[in-house]
Amino acid sequence: MKVYLSAILAVSLLSACSHNSQITPVKVDQNYAHTFTSVGYAPIEAQPGNSFDMKVLNAIKASKLEAYKEMAEQVFGVLIAADGSIDGSVLGNNSIEAKVKGLVKGAKVMKSYHEGDVYITELELDMKTLPFLQAPEFKHKGSQAIRVEDTVYY
Repeated sequence: MKVYLSAILAVSLLSACSHNSQITPVKVDQNYAHTFTSVGYAPIEAQPGNSFDMKVLNAIKASKLEAYKEMAEQVFGVLIAADGSIDGSVLGNNSIEAKVKGLVKGAKVMKSYHEGDVYITELELDMKTLPFLQAPEFKHKGSQAIRVEDTVYY
């Protein structure tokens, strides 16, 4: 009898911990309707260089890299690591670190220009134009892929 009660208790506890989730297939035409845009800024005078032209070239490169970084943040997300310490109810050390890692492929430079002392680069990534979508496994109806949710940025 004890074995029987133990078995019922174990089954009920294990079933309480189970997670019943259902994966719904997403059609490719619905999945890749999202377009990402990003903007990168770089101050011209803060760039290294012996002449104004060299500073502008470095600002162009820096603003493009900043735009790609922002694009990667939107596509892949940001890993946040925070650390803090309290000594006698007083906040002692507080630090936050953010990391972004990912491959952004297929983004196009839409605009690259300067306004005042700042160089600006605008990128766009249209998910419908990605080259891997032309692969045969994405051509047939009902193929599954990762769904990009709509995101609101403030």
